[in-house]
Amino acid sequence: MAVDQGGYMGSAGRPEFLPNCEVPARSRKPSEATLTCLVRLADESLADHWRTSNLEACNIRGGPALAAASFIVQAPGPWHEDLQRILHLSRVQVDRPSYSASEYTVGLCYVAGAKGLPAGLRHQAADALAHGRDDLGYLEARYLLPRNSWDWLADAVRDGWALWTAHLFAADETVPLTTRVRVSLALAEHKHPAGYVPEAVEQLVAHQGASSAARLALAVAVAQRAPKDAVGLLCCLASDPIVQAGHRMHAIGLLDEVDPAKAEEMRSLQTRLPSSQTARKQRREAVERAEKEGAARRDRSTPEAAVERLDSKIEELLGDLRGRGSADSLADQLDDHIAEESWEEVVQDVADICHVIRDEEVASSLRLLEVLTQIRYGNGPGSPMGAPGSDELDALQFPRLTQEGLNEYARTEAERAWAFWRELVEEHGWDDDQLGELDRQDEEVARNVRGYVECKTGDHLRELQQHLVWELWPSLADAAERRDYGTARDLLATAGLLADEAENALTLWKTASAENYAFDPLTMSWPREFWLVLEKWKKGWAAQ
Repeated sequence: MAVDQGGYMGSAGRPEFLPNCEVPARSRKPSEATLTCLVRLADESLADHWRTSNLEACNIRGGPALAAASFIVQAPGPWHEDLQRILHLSRVQVDRPSYSASEYTVGLCYVAGAKGLPAGLRHQAADALAHGRDDLGYLEARYLLPRNSWDWLADAVRDGWALWTAHLFAADETVPLTTRVRVSLALAEHKHPAGYVPEAVEQLVAHQGASSAARLALAVAVAQRAPKDAVGLLCCLASDPIVQAGHRMHAIGLLDEVDPAKAEEMRSLQTRLPSSQTARKQRREAVERAEKEGAARRDRSTPEAAVERLDSKIEELLGDLRGRGSADSLADQLDDHIAEESWEEVVQDVADICHVIRDEEVASSLRLLEVLTQIRYGNGPGSPMGAPGSDELDALQFPRLTQEGLNEYARTEAERAWAFWRELVEEHGWDDDQLGELDRQDEEVARNVRGYVECKTGDHLRELQQHLVWELWPSLADAAERRDYGTARDLLATAGLLADEAENALTLWKTASAENYAFDPLTMSWPREFWLVLEKWKKGWAAQ
């Protein structure tokens, strides 16, 4: 029986609340004085005045106590006539009760759970609890009566009462199977409307855990009462190889009387069924598998298992975070591609770096890590396991390069090259063709400066990649491992700025080869003899 217990179940395994009853489970137990009064009221060995005074005491207490006493004196059974006499002697009025429906429900709980009362009275109260109070009333009755003493339900059904309680019990998979079968057999024998077979009876006839004889008895009970309603049950038995061969043939014999065509079909099926031994082995293996799976589910549901799964997931996320920042993931061949001037490969390397940094999964992993560690360790978002180290603070700073800075670098290198040339001329003298020497020097300076600039932008790309791989990303992973998610987010934001810088450096590297790095040496300071030659050279270029 599947019962949606939800938030209704109390810590003791009973419903916390019952339908139309706001009294919690802990308060649905009588006081010692009330319990004594109820037990003495039902005790036939006591003198009448003792019993009437206890009934009057319940009347004075009112509420659930009066409701319980009223139920006792009115309950059908062998005690009914004697209790009616006590009721008459006491002059207590139970025809117009002053208690509420909620108090009446609590009174039923008093009676069903009172160990000193006759078992029959407790059974009557348990049946009243289950009837009309959904599955929760049945669960309350199961809690109040001894767990393994429900055989009385079969006799109650045969006596014509407790039918609804018996249906709930027969469908309850948590109760002993033999008792379920006994109660279901009583239900199968009970006269029902044509075409109706209790669902619990159908389930137990198909239940391979029940004995073959018990399953046959259930089907036979239905067949004796309503033969046509039993066709499905008899076919179920005849087609199940676990059922003993003799019992299968008995079921086929009963089918012959109701549906000969079905009987012949089941008879021909017998030759295709596996042996009982094979079927029982297969079922045993299936049961063992189910038990192992159930044990595994129970193990996974323990607090220790939950903690282990949390730790495993946290380690998995941290490992994935570190792996994203490895050299393999962040363009480990960028250095070679820049040296080889492989334009397409460098573009792809920078794109790979930017993809790793800007991937939304990184930010999502950090958020998930923060939630999981808070669940695991109970720390709030601002509770890291330490302060950021100097390496992490250094990782927030990375090299930058602008076009203006690159132009200044080109000018400095050009000035250095012309200054070096002047020293050579001062030491070794001019060539015979001074203006030709200046032409050659100008071309050489422009060519060398272009190479220096390309090398500068390439080195800048290398520095960014190295900073990301060896400083920025490890610091990010360390901060996440230390549960300092504020620092980790700052470092991820810095990584985003580094990605922007890498794209800018790529643009500078691309344009360096096409840039004109012509330099006017007359912007420098020169000795007079050099100045005159340079002016003449420049006027010659202007004339050309």
